[in-house]
Amino acid sequence: MLTDPEEIRIISNAIQKNVQDPKRSREHFLRIFFDFLEDKDFKDKIFLDLGPGQYDFGVLASQRGALVYGIDSDPAVIELGRYKGFPVTYGNLENIRADECDTDLDGVFCKYSIDAFWFAIDHRSLEKHILEIIKLIRRGGWAWIAPWNGAYEETGLSASDIHRILSVQAAVFKRFGFNAFDLTEDVSKHYGIHGKTANRALFTLNLRIPKRLEVCKKL
Repeated sequence: MLTDPEEIRIISNAIQKNVQDPKRSREHFLRIFFDFLEDKDFKDKIFLDLGPGQYDFGVLASQRGALVYGIDSDPAVIELGRYKGFPVTYGNLENIRADECDTDLDGVFCKYSIDAFWFAIDHRSLEKHILEIIKLIRRGGWAWIAPWNGAYEETGLSASDIHRILSVQAAVFKRFGFNAFDLTEDVSKHYGIHGKTANRALFTLNLRIPKRLEVCKKL
């Protein structure tokens, strides 16, 4: 939740309506921290938030001693980050390049900011996109990545094509040691990653798996 009048003014210009809302709760992020990240060391660590929105992850991580970078293409999100003191850069999340990052990261966080269907007609580009994200993470680092996968209705793809694209996404993450889940509706709502999407995918690396996920299907 944003209370600073200047922060509210800035974010009111965000492209996405859910990002514009200054009364948006941080509860979902607190649940993610408690279930997945409570045992992680944040002191002097460096993390990247892909699509930081209102910087809920950044605030919680920085309170624990971390430095959090952000990447986004929304000018309002970038302005908010700089106002709040976060190092944030303009970037198209479809074209992430690991070689443009000047440091290896201790972790990557992404809550509903990447989409497999950006690459619906080119599976190789989808694989490359995921590999660029993975290459950002130093050995032993962690990742919590919940793709949106919500643009499928705009593609005109068949059900079999949609299944194939989602399978490619899961297969690449799993190839590099990620746990891959298709969350139930209740679990996805608990973490604030629910909506009209082709699936409710969650990919985690080097993170504990909470008991809540035992009811979820593995991809």
